[in-house]
Amino acid sequence: MKELNIMEATVYTSPNPLTLICSQNKDGTTNLAPICFFSYLSFNPPMVGFAAGKQSHTGKRVRETGKVIITVPGESMADAVMACGSSTGASKNKVSENNIEMISIDGRDIQIPADTRLAMIATLQQATEVGDHILHVCQVEKFLGNENTKGLYAWKGFGKAAPAEEG
Repeated sequence: MKELNIMEATVYTSPNPLTLICSQNKDGTTNLAPICFFSYLSFNPPMVGFAAGKQSHTGKRVRETGKVIITVPGESMADAVMACGSSTGASKNKVSENNIEMISIDGRDIQIPADTRLAMIATLQQATEVGDHILHVCQVEKFLGNENTKGLYAWKGFGKAAPAEEG
């Protein structure tokens, strides 16, 4: 075995779960940020966590509003997800720049992409600094799923977004 750095190690664990963190910008629009640092944390109550960089616009908005919808994007979103990961929502409207069709959920202010496999409507419970990231621990109020949509995963570390194939 050879010694690896953390970015090289992520290639060995691919594919990794890929989520789009949907948060609300100050102007009321929805911001989208692809995040692979995601995990289920508890069954009762249902809780999930995601880590965002300390300077992340998305993390800041979730901490300010306390609201988030964590989604698993559908396969038609592959190019848009990669584009969303290459810019910040602090200065760009990623939804309009990438022509992403959005839908409303239960009258929430935050919208989600129309091509979504899973949506977790959640409330922030705790934010904890972990190295160069902040872990956001969220309680899920509701799970919504579409079994006919193939979800995206991060491949080659975080270099490609594509569905996973069962083997």
